Amino acid sequence: MIDRRNLLLAAPAFLFASPAWAQTAPVAAGNIASMRGEARAQRRGAMRILQSGQQVFVGERVQTAVDSRLHAALGPSTNLYMGENTGVMIDRHLVKRGGVIHLATGGVLFDRKSPDPKPPVVIRSPYASIAVRGTTIFAGPSNGVFGVFVEDGLAIVRTAHGDVTLRAGDGTNIATPGGAPSNAVKWGAGRIATAMRSVR
Repeated sequence: MIDRRNLLLAAPAFLFASPAWAQTAPVAAGNIASMRGEARAQRRGAMRILQSGQQVFVGERVQTAVDSRLHAALGPSTNLYMGENTGVMIDRHLVKRGGVIHLATGGVLFDRKSPDPKPPVVIRSPYASIAVRGTTIFAGPSNGVFGVFVEDGLAIVRTAHGDVTLRAGDGTNIATPGGAPSNAVKWGAGRIATAMRSVR
């Protein structure tokens, strides 16, 4: 049988880059509010197993295992929920409610409690770049495709083949990495519930 822990060592190439600021002392981006299952973080070649209550740092590659969930509280008003087999890297500017989340694999729910949607956060994945100007956004596997759903606020989903603007209740599908996003449509209650269960 495959050791689940070994699966965590196979971090996607999408997360390989280490910018110059990652060579300095670690800067806390937030902490792990809760988690279920297993997750690891890697920075400058050092790997650690994560536990609830620990800090997560800017520039770390955070990876969850199969059947795992992780909830990170980032700054005073931002929550990031990660589903199973999900890999992300947090950009330094997210601490100030803006910046970039690199989503390499899996699915996330971005939830910002602040009523001010600025500055925007960008979720970058192999499928699309998502400019988040809302407060609650899902991005990840859904119904056999990569789906983006806006529960509250607004998001602009952009690829080399087109873009679509999503408002509260809207979703879009992207069938292949970098493919054109479908027109905005209202997601049904069943699909929304399934997407949320996959990350919380």
